[in-house]
Amino acid sequence: MKLWVSLCFYYVENRLENFKRTINNLSNIPNIKITVDSNVNFDSNLDIRVTQLADPYHYTWEHKKYMPEFLNSDYTHFAYLEGNIDVTKKTFDYWIKTREMFLENNRNFIPAVHRIQKDKEGNIYSLDCTHKQTHSRKVILEGQEFVFLSEPYQGMFIMDKEMVREHINSGYYFLGHKHTYGIRESANLGNIYVNVPPNLPHRAALPLNIPDDCMVEHFGTDYHGDVNSPHAKIKIEDLFK
Repeated sequence: MKLWVSLCFYYVENRLENFKRTINNLSNIPNIKITVDSNVNFDSNLDIRVTQLADPYHYTWEHKKYMPEFLNSDYTHFAYLEGNIDVTKKTFDYWIKTREMFLENNRNFIPAVHRIQKDKEGNIYSLDCTHKQTHSRKVILEGQEFVFLSEPYQGMFIMDKEMVREHINSGYYFLGHKHTYGIRESANLGNIYVNVPPNLPHRAALPLNIPDDCMVEHFGTDYHGDVNSPHAKIKIEDLFK
């Protein structure tokens, strides 16, 4: 694996600590290229691409312009993620291994990751699922059960070169609202709604047991402690009960 990771960070000083945490974790991965799209060059040690956009929400779309360059490079995988997610090498290893298994079984599923948030006691909550997933569609491959969540948003994506080509040739490559998501969220949907197999809601297949290597911790906004937010209220062990 030779990884190109693109991040977006619209500079706000009180968010910088969390962003640096994301960068530090990624920097421990060998053979990685990290680029950051921002409105200011806030760190001379990072590869920051500064642009001035009229709408700050559009910075989440800047990573698209690097995809053709990625295809002509020797990098094997391209990832985009929000700057407040803890993603480590084990998540990329899980993704590659599971993607290979899907291809070997002639399935175009995409290995899903699952954003979580922890409370002060260490309890783990599903960040993006606001409803229990007892009726979600499931499939079994090589003895492992995978689920297609009704709320598959994950705040990031990982692609190999085949998937990047597919993305460039889809409507999800171009700026705009996609599916039912806002303009910022639409930018990082990747291919989960592209070429969806019959009778499935999307392509993001999550291992039913949700192992540690497919969990990515979200830090920053405390959604669990916000009584007005529906997010981060369901414990991970209760998600399918």
